[in-house]
Amino acid sequence: MRLSAFSLAVAGLAIIASPAAAAPKAAAKPKPPIEAITPPNMDAVMAVFDKLLPPQPDPDPARLALARTSAAALWPDGAYRDMMVSFAGNMVDNVLRLKKSDLPIPADKKAKADATADLSLHDAAVAKGPYFDQRVAAIRAAVAQEFGKVSAVIDPRVRDGMARAMARRFDARQLGDINAFLTTPTGRAFGAQYMQLWADPDMLRGLMGSMPEMIKLMPDIMKSVKDANDKFPAPPSSQKGKPTKS
Repeated sequence: MRLSAFSLAVAGLAIIASPAAAAPKAAAKPKPPIEAITPPNMDAVMAVFDKLLPPQPDPDPARLALARTSAAALWPDGAYRDMMVSFAGNMVDNVLRLKKSDLPIPADKKAKADATADLSLHDAAVAKGPYFDQRVAAIRAAVAQEFGKVSAVIDPRVRDGMARAMARRFDARQLGDINAFLTTPTGRAFGAQYMQLWADPDMLRGLMGSMPEMIKLMPDIMKSVKDANDKFPAPPSSQKGKPTKS
């Protein structure tokens, strides 16, 4: 798979939200097709990955069997597709609703901006190209289809990793209790929605809402790191290329 899931989301957002999509302009310099782009050496990439996250010991087979039942309920086929399509779709809708007045505009440009029509990105795009909505619908369908392919690759691997992790973290009795819950109507509803929670607007708002406070903490964090580093002498500078004293 040459396009990562993140690339698909970014590509879909960029194409759909851009007013240029309504009225494509001739590119000054044509870009090479995706097929012509040389992919990275994935063997080398995965070799580094194996060192950063080395394989863990095999869990107890009996616990692993129980954990596979849990993982199947928490990450069903299509879970990744549904999560990403929902996330990307919501983001596109919200981006297209934005107006110039919603954006932080420098003071020296505010007067000029106020003098122009304060259209949403959607309305501005439709004004430039009457087929914008049809284009959006077609791109949404294409993105959903491609995420289906990505999900088919990711889902079984994530389920296996989740099962192995759960088998190490929970004993057989606990796994049995988890599976008993997941077979109840409430448990089935929870399992079906578990992954979708991570892309829910309220969940994301909670995460993004912490950013202002996190930024305020950064100077103290950087100072703590610097103080820890400054407890030790600096490494000797390289003498390579410098003339030796006679």
